[in-house]
Amino acid sequence: MPVVPGASLTESPASRLATSSLALGGGVLTAALVVIGAYAGSDVAAYAVLATGLALAWGWPLLLGLPRPTGTSLVLAAACLGMAGVVVFSGDDDGMQALSVVLAGGLVLAFLHQLVRTDGREDLTVSLAGCSFGLVLLASGMFSAGAAPYDQGDAAVAVAIGAAALGLLADAVLPEQHAVEWSWPVSVLLGVLVGLVVGLVTGDLSLNILLLTGLVAGFAGAAIRRVLRLLDTDDPAGRLSYGIAAVLSTGVLAYAAQYLINR
Repeated sequence: MPVVPGASLTESPASRLATSSLALGGGVLTAALVVIGAYAGSDVAAYAVLATGLALAWGWPLLLGLPRPTGTSLVLAAACLGMAGVVVFSGDDDGMQALSVVLAGGLVLAFLHQLVRTDGREDLTVSLAGCSFGLVLLASGMFSAGAAPYDQGDAAVAVAIGAAALGLLADAVLPEQHAVEWSWPVSVLLGVLVGLVVGLVTGDLSLNILLLTGLVAGFAGAAIRRVLRLLDTDDPAGRLSYGIAAVLSTGVLAYAAQYLINR
């Protein structure tokens, strides 16, 4: 495992990525843009997810160390543009269902990218799996924008995205020797607290659902970070994408929460 310049010889790859200023800044900025956009309207939220999603598309293959990262970035960027178009031009349920079409198109592009590779298609399975994972993260983030126009959808976005961002910050301040065992309970606790605060402000009718959303978002965010922080990269774009992915990964929970609130 290569040693990152400036890092302690006893510092693990996980701690380097979790405490990276680029990762933290990217995650916090993503959360701020998406939550503010949700309160401003679904179109603004979609543009916020689009901007952060394009940054994710740029750094994601570098974070995973995928072969031919430029092609993978182009596939993810094209899918992100298509998802944003779905939200902007069709904010109802049928429009959000069209995300599955965009995802399918993204997978087709991912396979086409592999077909045009001229390097012998080394690590073909890893490349396809990494691109598919990126597409899922982008779709999850865009679902948070799709939740914004519904009644209390903005509150659901604040809880789902806010819980993930707070968990990301918590990982950065936890002592390295206790990071693994404390990341899960601390993230879940912070998620529940976010759900409680937003639920009390929003109203009693949605309190239970927002509490559940915060709990699940805290758990899911910790799981995603637990997997991704095992990666080791000194590329700035890769570290930035770690923070963005950690936050966008819980966006779909906001859409599920607003569905339960408004059913």
